[in-house]
Amino acid sequence: MNTLFIDTHGDKIVLAIYEQDKLQKKIEKKDVEHSRICIPSLIELLNQCKKSLEDINEIIVVIGPGSFTGVRMGVTIAKTIAFCKQIPIKTITSLEQYLPVQENYLAIEEKNGYYVGKQTDNQITKYFYLKKSEFEDFIKKEKVYTGDIVDYDGLPKLFKEKDRVNPHQVNPLYVKKIEVENDKKN
Repeated sequence: MNTLFIDTHGDKIVLAIYEQDKLQKKIEKKDVEHSRICIPSLIELLNQCKKSLEDINEIIVVIGPGSFTGVRMGVTIAKTIAFCKQIPIKTITSLEQYLPVQENYLAIEEKNGYYVGKQTDNQITKYFYLKKSEFEDFIKKEKVYTGDIVDYDGLPKLFKEKDRVNPHQVNPLYVKKIEVENDKKN
C-alpha cells in the first residue's frame, strides 16, 4: 500500500510517500509559491521514490484551515489525481496533524491571527479563528498547544481512523471569515 500525503495549508508544502504505513520519503519546501512549485515537487518526490501515480493506492490531503490559496491548491491536486486515477482519498485537518496533545486547544499561527481547534477525546470538535489580540486574551484563560512539530512517522495511525471520501465531496475547511462576511454583520 502506497499512500501519497499532500499538505499545502501553510507557508510550506509537505509531500510524502508512505509505503506500508512507513514514511518512505518526505519533501518539504518553505516560503515558496505553492502554485509554481507543488506539481514539480510532486514529480520530484515520485521520481525519488521510483514510483508513478499508478503505484499510489491512497491519497491523504490536508483540507485546512490555513492559507486560502494554499489549501485550495492541495485539495485540487488531490481531488484531480483521486478522480482521474480512481484512487481512494481521505482528508485530515491541519490541526489534527498535531494530535494527541495534553492541552484542551490547538492553534496554528497565520499572518493576522490563529486558527484554533478544541480537542475532545483526541479529536478536534470545534474550529474557530482569533485575531492576535483575541488570542492573547484566550491563552490567559485556556491551555493551548501552539507547537509546530508534526510526527510524520505517526500520521498513518491517524490515516487509518479516517473514512474514504468521494473526491467530489472533498472541500477546503475555511474557518476565517473574509472581510465581506464581517461587513455583512455590521
